[in-house]
Amino acid sequence: MKRDLAEFRDFEIGKNKDSFDIIYKKKKIEEVLKSDPDVLEILGRKDPRPLNEYKDADHPTEDELALREEILAYNASIEHKQILQYLHLDGIQDEVLNFIMFDIADSSVSTMSNVVKNQVVTVMCLVHQGDMETEYGILRTDLLSYLVKDLFCWSNVLGMQMKLVSDEPSIIDRKYHCRTLRFKIEAPNSVPKGGGNKYDKFLKV
Repeated sequence: MKRDLAEFRDFEIGKNKDSFDIIYKKKKIEEVLKSDPDVLEILGRKDPRPLNEYKDADHPTEDELALREEILAYNASIEHKQILQYLHLDGIQDEVLNFIMFDIADSSVSTMSNVVKNQVVTVMCLVHQGDMETEYGILRTDLLSYLVKDLFCWSNVLGMQMKLVSDEPSIIDRKYHCRTLRFKIEAPNSVPKGGGNKYDKFLKV
């Protein structure tokens, strides 16, 4: 039997797993970033190389085959997603590509009320050391982080206002320069009225 989770769980803000608080917000962040042409330009998406042609299609030479393999390997290496809904730092691929990675944490409960939680949206702007310069005379890390701040700081796009709380530089994996931005959100804590949990009834004896 195929189970539908949405039939058994309320997912905080709707009867749909895509509406679950953090899932929904991450999808919205990705949507905003991907819809901004300036973000896509500064990320610097690489175009694939065209395949070389064989002089004799039925009998390619060793040099032609070697060049074809080189092109295929390069094209495969630049197919990586550059906007990611998670923070992934180990073993970043070797090609000169840049990334925006982000995630959301429920960091604490408000001191004013338990039904309000504090969320932190962490956004990492990673730029390969070989691609730091831009035609605008601004370092790519600084420009990417500016675009992210311009899109999200004081924005209500996630339902609650986002407030920038930090913007810190670092070096990742020895070949990536990074600016890590953190935004704070105050959001409903998904606590039912009375502060109970509907599954407690299964634990009662």
